[in-house]
Amino acid sequence: MSGQDRAAYFLGEGALLRHAVDYSLRAGVRVAGICCPAGDSGAAKLGARGMATLESADPNEDLPRWLDARGEAIVFSINNRHLIKDHLLGGRLRYFNIHNGLVQDYRGIGEVCLFAALCAGDVRYGATMQQLLPGDRVDCGPVVAQLEFPVRPEDRFCDLLPRSLESCRNLFEAQLRSILSNRFETHRVETSKSALSYRDVAALGLDADPARLARARDLGRYRGLLPRLASAIESAPAGGRIGHAPVSDARGLRS
Repeated sequence: MSGQDRAAYFLGEGALLRHAVDYSLRAGVRVAGICCPAGDSGAAKLGARGMATLESADPNEDLPRWLDARGEAIVFSINNRHLIKDHLLGGRLRYFNIHNGLVQDYRGIGEVCLFAALCAGDVRYGATMQQLLPGDRVDCGPVVAQLEFPVRPEDRFCDLLPRSLESCRNLFEAQLRSILSNRFETHRVETSKSALSYRDVAALGLDADPARLARARDLGRYRGLLPRLASAIESAPAGGRIGHAPVSDARGLRS
């Protein structure tokens, strides 16, 4: 089966998902359907264009009744907040995820990973494309490809976020054809020990340089788009030693 004949499904929400769908259509890919959260505005927009859409509060429950598991379709998980369970990953369809972060350093919620990188003073950041396989922890699947870019000393969260999203878009575009035509290769990497969630925001500021922490807390024009991160930042002390809490393993989150 050629890459153009193999169907693609999309699971997730937001601008990254819509970009991936649009790019796939322009590339001649047969988009079989898009699964978005219930009430997501993107589902309505895509449905109005004649795309097959499924609004679901629980993809693990709804997808088996919707996907055509008899073919060789690919499912792309992009900005998806649900952990895809093994009963789906172990089926005939293959699943791939784009993570906003380099999994060797950060796993879990993308914006929290970015916040952590700025608190730590990292000099690089990037995006990861992975295959999702049964039994793997969140963001621990074999890596298809990664894109890196430098973090500048003056970068704030609001500077780094659009660059990280651009890396996610570029990574998807670069790998789409090889995945659909089954010409991709994967390799295992040693991933970070824990996956990050909003519960970890306060602990991530522990011992952070005050200037780094200030840049990490500066969400700028994205504050309204990231209410849970903004709330977590605002509820934590602004600097200094803020107490240590164990970093959680956010097993319910894919990206």
